[in-house]
Amino acid sequence: MRFAIFGTGGVGGFYGGMVARCGHEIVFIARGKKLKAMKEKGLTVKSFKHGEWTVKEDGKRITFTDKPEEAGKVDVVFVCVKSYDTENVAPKLLPMLKEDTVVVSIQNGIENEEILAKYVGENRVLGATAFVGAYVKEPGVVVHEAAGLLEIGEMSGQQSERVEKLVEELKKCGIEARASKDIRYTLWKKLVWNIAFNPYSVITGATVGEMLSMPESYEILKNLMEECYRVAEAHGVKLKPKIMENYLKSSPDLMDYKTSMLLDFERGKPIELEGITGALIRKAEEKGIKIPYNRCVYGTVKILLKKRDKKLMEKK
Repeated sequence: MRFAIFGTGGVGGFYGGMVARCGHEIVFIARGKKLKAMKEKGLTVKSFKHGEWTVKEDGKRITFTDKPEEAGKVDVVFVCVKSYDTENVAPKLLPMLKEDTVVVSIQNGIENEEILAKYVGENRVLGATAFVGAYVKEPGVVVHEAAGLLEIGEMSGQQSERVEKLVEELKKCGIEARASKDIRYTLWKKLVWNIAFNPYSVITGATVGEMLSMPESYEILKNLMEECYRVAEAHGVKLKPKIMENYLKSSPDLMDYKTSMLLDFERGKPIELEGITGALIRKAEEKGIKIPYNRCVYGTVKILLKKRDKKLMEKK
């Protein structure tokens, strides 16, 4: 299989690095400092589970580029950009697509697959959720610090040979991959975690463990999740109570984890508030459901963003 990773951040860098390490042809699409660093030194992955290795461009099997139109045709595209970039990225995928190329959205949120389908066709798009802690330590260096499960499935909910084949290839590369029997369920399941820990961590500046350790913040997380459950059910997805129970216990390797949204906020980068909380608010409005906790968090983070950006502008 020939792969393309569109968006070589923490998630794209980790999964792409795993695929490259086991011998597949792969094109990493990145830009700016990340691309420059990878061109010069390669992509280094430091994993708590798989060790450390570096993937270097060789002009044949491994390519780093910022020009998808020069990437050539591929069998699989992993779209790993932030949700706020999906609309911009989607049309750029077209030059890489063959008749049977699959486009896999490995992103946060519940709207990315719809956006991708507008440009590449519904039949190409697979949904996926990555339960993984990975971030860019510096340009060209990705740290994998927690979990790693990647679930992939057809948006129709049908079992398919192409999903099974892709999952098997990823497993051969050491990736903890699974074919999802109902990817819409899986996407909403992931949103439950994201809707609580990501935006609330921006407000608190806290790790997952710190947010769970205080009764008051624990209660807020629980209410954020419960609202997500109600919206999911209104859209035909009835989530099991055990999902929320497990998230509110958390696994040991996530207790010291800083969310990707908090890291982006602290680094002065755009954050995925619209793709996560904004998406839930839009889905709630469609069904006339009130979600006051999420609206409160959404409004608070918007203020913090405005203040942060104002300070950054003043420094310039």
